[in-house]
Amino acid sequence: MNRLILFLPLYFYWTFSLSAQSFGAPEPYGGKQAVNWLLDEELHFPPEALEAGLKGDVVVAFKVLADGSSSNVRVQIPLEPACDAEAMRVAALIRWRPASISGTPLETDHSIAIPFNAKRYKKLHAKQTPCPPLSSTLPPQAGNTLYTDQEVDSLAQPRIPGGLRALPQYLVDNLRYPPEAFRLDIQGKVTIEFVVETSGSISNLRTLNFLGGGCDDEAMRLARSICWSPAVKNGELVRSVMKLDILFRLNPSLR
Repeated sequence: MNRLILFLPLYFYWTFSLSAQSFGAPEPYGGKQAVNWLLDEELHFPPEALEAGLKGDVVVAFKVLADGSSSNVRVQIPLEPACDAEAMRVAALIRWRPASISGTPLETDHSIAIPFNAKRYKKLHAKQTPCPPLSSTLPPQAGNTLYTDQEVDSLAQPRIPGGLRALPQYLVDNLRYPPEAFRLDIQGKVTIEFVVETSGSISNLRTLNFLGGGCDDEAMRLARSICWSPAVKNGELVRSVMKLDILFRLNPSLR
């Protein structure tokens, strides 16, 4: 009995030390909702699988590096060869907040299920209003390198009359002030960040601050309503990170 008592403090100290090291698993930028939006916009259902009415998941495994990028993307649980290849392609587009221990980033293995549901896909794309085809004849850059606005030759452009210069007015004209924010007199700025893909779709959408009252959801809705032309670097279409400030200001004359 005495020997057992002597060892108990060591056991509790070891357990406490492990629990004090808080582990955070990798998380996609923008959470599950951003991943779902990415799949809605970017997933190309292989035609033969679509005709066959295929339904199932491809589980893709990879390593999330300390900088949030992914490497060694591979199929862990296959479904069908063309779907497997497409699942790896779209999984590699996801940006990650890396795993961490007590706030220190670290590399870790991770996996994600990419769903293929022919019935849902047909229904979704039957009601979606797609963006017009890109007019650019430039080829997309191979790989998934992300560029900032300082690293590209020309910025991604919203496909609205006037381009980037007209974007602030477009946001003002199309913003729907959330009723809850109006009622609570919530005003301010929501900064959103997203990736403009080489296809012109946006992905990895997230807010960089929280305003509340439905303003954050409205900011993301506005961002998703815009068709884009991708950035260009060295004569190729490239993926680029964009940030937008969306202002919520109440008109005193309406109060």
